[in-house]
Amino acid sequence: MTALARQRWRMLGEILLSKNLRSSCDHEDISVMRFKTFGLYVRSSLPSNDHDDGTWCKIEFPSFEDNQSNILSLDIRLCSTKIDYADLIGFNNTGNTCIWPSEEVLAFYCLKEKEIFENKSVCELGGGMTCLAGLSLARSISLKELVATDGNEKSIANLNAILRAKNNEHNWLCSIESRVLIWTRQLNDPLLKERFDFIISADCFFFEDLHHDLCHTIYYMLKDSGMAINFAPYRSKSLNRFVSIAETYPFECSVFEHYDEDVFNKHLEAKQINKHYSSDLHHPILVILRKRQKSDQ
Repeated sequence: MTALARQRWRMLGEILLSKNLRSSCDHEDISVMRFKTFGLYVRSSLPSNDHDDGTWCKIEFPSFEDNQSNILSLDIRLCSTKIDYADLIGFNNTGNTCIWPSEEVLAFYCLKEKEIFENKSVCELGGGMTCLAGLSLARSISLKELVATDGNEKSIANLNAILRAKNNEHNWLCSIESRVLIWTRQLNDPLLKERFDFIISADCFFFEDLHHDLCHTIYYMLKDSGMAINFAPYRSKSLNRFVSIAETYPFECSVFEHYDEDVFNKHLEAKQINKHYSSDLHHPILVILRKRQKSDQ
């Protein structure tokens, strides 16, 4: 057994023994997340509250307009790094561990293209503990509505804390609904059926046994001609397998590797200077699904 594997098993042992796992240099070094950000936003720490085991930070995205004062700023809470037994056996907890590079790129891309979302109904699927892209849109342009979702209750509890924060509470430009949503082929909720003009997601293709559930959820919730904007790396062909399944649904599917000059340049730079960077694991690919009108099906 390698030293790295022994360290990971020791971490698991600490969890099962109910030891308090907080971030440390040792745990950071053995994390599978060796590449953390493309540097598309600036992140800075905010004062901590002794009664809050989460971590607050400020996320700032650049302005894409001539008026540089329009820099987007959000106060974001990151979940505690303490891991307990419930996290191991509950619904997918990966969205509570960090802001993943695909989430960063999704938010950046949506902000650049924000005009297409104006006065539209938007849902973020699998948004994790921050639903960063959805909240960034809700801060920067008038949506008809935003529904921010994840399948993990801890993620939604953290999202609600962000929404209630005093620096955020009165600064949203639309109504925001947060809710736990499990992808399923049995989805049958009249409140969600054909409700959204846009569905956005990041890193949602990882679990291949959920591909059909995700496709059905997107199809069920999109209006006719609605669009799903998804970012995920190829990750050992999991993206290709998802697209193959999506093509069996009434979707027009498009895949783009080079969709934004800034992101692509960051990708090329990371390949050159970061030994931990892997295109297969870290470069988000854009997958667009457009729901065909029933008359065209």
